Amino acid sequence: MPIFPISLQANGGPLFTNGQWSGFVSFDTPGLTLAQLESVARYYYALGYGYFCPTMVTSSPEAYQANLPVFRAARDHDWGQGILPPHLEGPFFSPDCMGAHNPALRQEPSIAFARQLLAWSQGFLGFLTLAPERPGALDLIRFLVAEGVAVSLGHMNPLTEHIDAALTAGATGFTHVLNAATRDKIAAKDLRIIAQFTDRRAFSMIIPDAVHVPAYAVQLMAQSKGPDRFLIVADESPLIGAPAGTQVDLWGRTFEIRYDEHGTLRSYDLSGSCTSLTECMNIALRWGVPAATVISAVTTNAAAFLAPALHRLNLQLPAAPTHSPGLVFQNNAFQVPV
Repeated sequence: MPIFPISLQANGGPLFTNGQWSGFVSFDTPGLTLAQLESVARYYYALGYGYFCPTMVTSSPEAYQANLPVFRAARDHDWGQGILPPHLEGPFFSPDCMGAHNPALRQEPSIAFARQLLAWSQGFLGFLTLAPERPGALDLIRFLVAEGVAVSLGHMNPLTEHIDAALTAGATGFTHVLNAATRDKIAAKDLRIIAQFTDRRAFSMIIPDAVHVPAYAVQLMAQSKGPDRFLIVADESPLIGAPAGTQVDLWGRTFEIRYDEHGTLRSYDLSGSCTSLTECMNIALRWGVPAATVISAVTTNAAAFLAPALHRLNLQLPAAPTHSPGLVFQNNAFQVPV
């Protein structure tokens, strides 16, 4: 029986003309249309995704106001049944850990702005990633949790006390652990990393794309978090599907798609991953993560992390949705059924 993976962090995706890559959609760019969202959704369904959370990286107020209603409107269409409440990755980050995000759009945690985000989205929000050490972060976590929006910690530069306080306040996730925003800023012996690998109050997301993190880190997380708190994400870049040699301006900087020394197609600098969730699942499998753990990481665990929003919005995830073929496990790999 096919499985229907949930991608928790899709930042956008490709557009095609006559079967050729012709551009991309970044979900943070103002002016997102239903037609663009449908094109990206069908691209991911063809890869076997069952569902995905559109992700808006740190954005302008104009972008949030324009684009958030589009994700909710997609649910009124058959093709939109795989679109889950979006992930807002920002804007409440540490100024020292912005990664590829535009630092000019960063904000300090604000309940007032969070209320505006909820209004613009018509309540259709899945989870929000923030830095727990910023002023007002704990109050914002409590507010969002009370509103049925999950909170994940990321793009942060906290003390261990900040992490513990955030989890106590209701945060339930760590966003792409060891990602580019933090891996050069936190020492290998740092207790903050140990917390992200072991604290079972929260789910931990990791990107096994052979670019962001090493195999050993994925193996350790799968073992230490346990099968019910381990999440695999791809953090799909808007540039996924773009051919080598592509150069684009995005988020206030220029990115180039090219092969690295291992033959992996990626963006320079990192703009998320150019590897699909399906391939991330297969990489984790090749790195020794059991198939059952991989499946749980992208199905039941992902749904459990999103449960506050799914319950609040009364969204059901059918066991056999019709909008996607899903994935089957055969010949020691996950693949779209023929």
